[in-house]
Amino acid sequence: MTKLGISSIFLLGIIGIMLLLVFRRKVLSLIKQESRLVKSLQQKSWFHNPYSSGLVLFLWNTLMTAIVALLIFALMMTEIYIPYLHIVIFGLGTLACILAWATFSAAWVGSKKSRLTMASIGSSFYVLLGMYGLYEYITLKPSYPGEDVFMAALGFMGVMVVAAVALMTCFLFLGFQKKEAMH
Repeated sequence: MTKLGISSIFLLGIIGIMLLLVFRRKVLSLIKQESRLVKSLQQKSWFHNPYSSGLVLFLWNTLMTAIVALLIFALMMTEIYIPYLHIVIFGLGTLACILAWATFSAAWVGSKKSRLTMASIGSSFYVLLGMYGLYEYITLKPSYPGEDVFMAALGFMGVMVVAAVALMTCFLFLGFQKKEAMH
């Protein structure tokens, strides 16, 4: 894939996320209050505590990122080349996260403060991921004289961008909804 192709896909992804944020209320309306998953979450005792629900969300974000990273790594290690499969993997991972965030948002019943607490804890995984990318970028050194570290640097910059966009998206989906306590 050419550099122009990668840039175009990256730009399309950023535009897609921006559109998603603009129309997030429409996306959130796709998750119905009467759905089985929303009702199931609302019945869980851990879900009513913003700290424990935030921790579950943190673990979900960690799990989804790990699965996508492992699938991309496995794809890189195989001899089989399927064009654009990595984009499909990234897209499906993003979709799974957005659906989970929308479901958590629809199921949450509580104060604005507790909603913000849950969103802060859940999205903090992306702060840690971004800090990891920044640390690796700053400390990046060639392993032997003359090694070109440009692609590694580009990868760590990509990690920081993805973490920043995911942090913003997760926090906006969860933290800034008008729904207040119903009991």
